[in-house]
Amino acid sequence: MSWAYIIAAAVVLTGLLAVTRLLRRMMFAFALAATVLLLLHMQQNPAEGAAALAVMGGGLGFASPLRRLILRGFL
Repeated sequence: MSWAYIIAAAVVLTGLLAVTRLLRRMMFAFALAATVLLLLHMQQNPAEGAAALAVMGGGLGFASPLRRLILRGFL
């Protein structure tokens, strides 16, 4: 699977998050579980766990503007 497919899947998923509340809740649950796992991982390797946590937080922070951008483009 190339990076283009991963990026396309993320864009489609973000677009669907604006439409479906169930997917939004599932994304929140995944983010919460991933946060807990990364906090546990920080005990073994603090730099790697903190970097991954920062990237995930940035991605979640970018989801809302990206959702608005996609919906304005399609609607």
